[in-house]
Amino acid sequence: MKENIHFKGGRKNQMKNISYSIEFRRRMFVLRRLLPFDSPSLLLKRFKNLLTSFMAWKYGIHIGVAKPCTLQIEPVRGCNLNCITCRAGELEKKFLSFEDFKRILNFFQEAFIVFLNYGGEPFLSRDILDMVKYASYERKMIVHLFSNFTILPEPRDVINSGIYEIHASIDTFNPEKFSKIRINGDLNKVTSNLKKLVEERRKQGKVLPIISINVVTMKETIEDAEDIIENATKIGVDRVEFSRAFLRYGINPEINLPDKRDIGQYIRLKQKYSDRIEVLLHNFEFGDKHTPGFCHYAYFMGMISIEGYFFPCCMMYAFFDPNSRFGNVFEDTSEILERRRDFIMNFRKTKPSPCLSCHLYYRP
Repeated sequence: MKENIHFKGGRKNQMKNISYSIEFRRRMFVLRRLLPFDSPSLLLKRFKNLLTSFMAWKYGIHIGVAKPCTLQIEPVRGCNLNCITCRAGELEKKFLSFEDFKRILNFFQEAFIVFLNYGGEPFLSRDILDMVKYASYERKMIVHLFSNFTILPEPRDVINSGIYEIHASIDTFNPEKFSKIRINGDLNKVTSNLKKLVEERRKQGKVLPIISINVVTMKETIEDAEDIIENATKIGVDRVEFSRAFLRYGINPEINLPDKRDIGQYIRLKQKYSDRIEVLLHNFEFGDKHTPGFCHYAYFMGMISIEGYFFPCCMMYAFFDPNSRFGNVFEDTSEILERRRDFIMNFRKTKPSPCLSCHLYYRP
């Protein structure tokens, strides 16, 4: 006889049970990528590499040569917008080939997280969803992708591509401010595309990809923070992420950085909306919860430009420092890991030149 299942406590408890079920399924997806038990050799590689990286970061103990656990790869340089936060619209458009992308992932098999963005809009590439599929299904990686959402492939294809989380870059829902920040952008189009993706995921009954809104924080948009969260809940995205802006060697002097007094606003909003939507704070060296100690990016991450240059992290401070390159993954892979090892072994002793201006080097 078929058993009827009843939830006690009414609709509120039903919603909690659904939320727990969704979160469980997402965490199982992450676990299967982190520890691919169906591929014992890959499982062993990733476990040893993760342990080596953790011991170096947490305790300063170096037990071997580690590869990055997280990769940030630049699939496109150049953008269809010219936002004041990066000015990528002024860059000549270049595209990473699918074959070169596969070469990168084949060399860094130990990595289990990959971010597909940097100096441009990923959806400008005709190969981007093939890259996502290869990373997710062939290389068993957790794939993140950031987009300005002014262009979007067929929503069904995006949902089925294997993306773990897709981040929509929206700094304000105020049309006037949006047009000043996201130059050449159309807020109505962005919002429409975001709604289409949320609706397609709902139609398919899937829990992935996680759909979030990523906000570059600046003093000029602090007053918009709550409105962003309200719009996010109405659209139906999963979370809102406030990321601290940083000055990029004078390219964006229009931006004024938030300070210690401003962070309190974000923390209050995080608490206020905790039962409605997840609110995350990234790269703030003060306030909220963070892991103290030396920067985890240096120990766990690697960034690869469209030309194949390998950097210690994704921060612009490193990207514009000529001394920060470990080499080119298409030319001298034999020396790259040795240079990265030397960088990590000296990281605690002397602040590296790419980190001199960065606020994340050490958190007390």
